[in-house]
Parts: sequence; C-alpha cells; structure tokens
Amino acid sequence: MSPSCCSGKYSVALFFFILSAVPIAYIISSEKAVPSTHVISYHSSGFLRECAKWDDVGRRFLVSYMDGGGGIGELVPTKDSDDVLKEVTLVKDVDLAGNSSNGFVIDRHRNRLLLAVGDLLGNRYSALVAYDLSTWRRLFLTVLSSHSKLSVVSLLMSL
Repeated sequence: MSPSCCSGKYSVALFFFILSAVPIAYIISSEKAVPSTHVISYHSSGFLRECAKWDDVGRRFLVSYMDGGGGIGELVPTKDSDDVLKEVTLVKDVDLAGNSSNGFVIDRHRNRLLLAVGDLLGNRYSALVAYDLSTWRRLFLTVLSSHSKLSVVSLLMSL
C-alpha cells in the first residue's frame, strides 16, 4: 500500500505550509512596496545613537551619541540629495570624555538643550549638562552622582 498525497498527515502539513506562507508573502510585498510618504535615509558615522529629536525652531534633527565619548550631532542633507542626511557633530565636550550621552530634551523656553550623561562602564560620574542651542556653548555641568568623592572634587577642580 503506497502513501497517498491526500492522506490526513499530508493534508495537515500542506494546510500549515499555506497558512504560514500568507503572512510571509504579505511581509515581503510590504517591504518591496513604494512607500506612500516621503522617505529620508540617514547615514550615521558611529555605532549607536541613543536619542533623536526634531528641533522645530532650528528645523533640524538632533541626535545624541552613546559611543565615542558622547556628544550631540545634527542631521543635514548631503550634497548629492536632500533625501539622504549625514551627521555633523555639534558638541564633543572634552570634560565628558569616556562618558555617554543618555538622552536629551530641548528646552525651547530657555533656548537650551539639556543632556543626561553617564559613564556606563567606569562608573565615574553621572551629570546633567546644558548647551545653548544657538552657539552650542556649555551653560553648566552638574554632577549628579559619582563613584567616589575624590572624582567629584577633581572634576569640579577641572571646570
């Protein structure tokens, strides 16, 4: 007696194969479809960007760097196309070297950017830093916590 293609075992397997093929086909077709909205590509120069915000007054996207000592960057159009953005560093604070930027908020009322900073690996200190949105001059750096009192004193002495 030879196995039949239409036996119960094979029909159940065929049913589940067809059932799983439908969502996969939908995902593939939606990925290949032309988007109905405008798409902008972004080429980062680093490994990890922790936060991105739209600055409505400056008409720009701002991003915070989690790698390479932290900092703030701006996304600007490339020379080739307005649909492809590149990253330009605005703030790379030497006092924060070894730390990472862990999020920011735009304080439009005071025309400043507030940046949360932390040392994820060395646990030296965490801080809050403010920068002027027009000049990118540092307004203040407040140490929130540190591993030891000595590192806070040495940090404050270096300011």
